[in-house]
Amino acid sequence: MGTQQAKTPVGTQKNTNDVTTQQIVNGVLHLIHQGVFRPGTPIREIELCKRFKVSRTPVREALRLLQNNGVVEYIPRCGVQVVDLTEQDLAYITDTRTVLEVLSAREAALCITPEQVEELRRINRELLAQKETGLGGKLDGSFHMMIARFSGNPCLVEYIRNLLMRQALFASTIPMQPQRIVCAYEEHEAIIRGLELQDPELAAMQAHIHFHTSQRSLQNKLHKYLKAK
Repeated sequence: MGTQQAKTPVGTQKNTNDVTTQQIVNGVLHLIHQGVFRPGTPIREIELCKRFKVSRTPVREALRLLQNNGVVEYIPRCGVQVVDLTEQDLAYITDTRTVLEVLSAREAALCITPEQVEELRRINRELLAQKETGLGGKLDGSFHMMIARFSGNPCLVEYIRNLLMRQALFASTIPMQPQRIVCAYEEHEAIIRGLELQDPELAAMQAHIHFHTSQRSLQNKLHKYLKAK
């Protein structure tokens, strides 16, 4: 009779290999969102190794993935740093997101279920409830990712996720303000109404209005921030 190996309780790490590359990616994105790593600042491999209690190999893989997604960049003789985006970069991101999000809403309206509509309303209510906590940007991203998933189009999910990662670079410098969250909540409700009616053109129109308004708000805030630097 063989020796029975002791089982590791669920949620307990046996060793540092239990921390996956994706968890490091998510951790770095969270640190960027919190302003620990700001645009233009370096990210040291050794610091990440200490933070996540891992070797350099998964850290390097995580940084490579972040570089591929336009979140960090390698500067010769300087190392890796968070990308320092410009007003033009933000315009590119939001213009592209508008096109994709309008398509996402249109496609989701064709196949969304009542249960999925309620999921969207739940997260939108949470967005409004958290307007003073600084979590608005993350919840707003979750709302739009949910619509992309409900569209059933994996390309939309991938591309919108990538753009959200890039847009998160602005989160620590121009976070969503409480008054903008209230407006976003109302605009989201209009999108949800179009989805609930399974009216692709109405859902798409409301998504376009939402992103047009959001884009102007973001660009105005970034312009003021850069002018004050």
